[in-house]
Amino acid sequence: MDAIADDEILLRHIPGGTLWQAPGSRITSANFQLRHDRNETGVSVTRLQITTPERLLELVHGSVDAGSRVAAARSGDVRAMGLKAVPMPLPDDPGHAEIQSNTASLDDHGCRKRLAMLFQFLP
Repeated sequence: MDAIADDEILLRHIPGGTLWQAPGSRITSANFQLRHDRNETGVSVTRLQITTPERLLELVHGSVDAGSRVAAARSGDVRAMGLKAVPMPLPDDPGHAEIQSNTASLDDHGCRKRLAMLFQFLP
């Protein structure tokens, strides 16, 4: 498993709808909440150098018509928040990775809010 370099770009699918996208094209913290009922260990992302934004939307069955968008952030900026980016390749997405808690916790709303402000929509 290749380590994720600080300058790598991580991509996250952001579904359409006001729960996920607030007015003014702002990403909500709900996009980064772990679903403990599904035993999630981190927030799914993919690595731009391996998986294109278009492929990510195909994988998650996202539709631009339904308002789905892709957001991006630098791995080093995620790490600077006290989180870690860990490669977790999948058969259909070799670029798949997870953002996981480290010195900061994804269970903390403030942490998820900062993560939501860090990720920016791609054009």
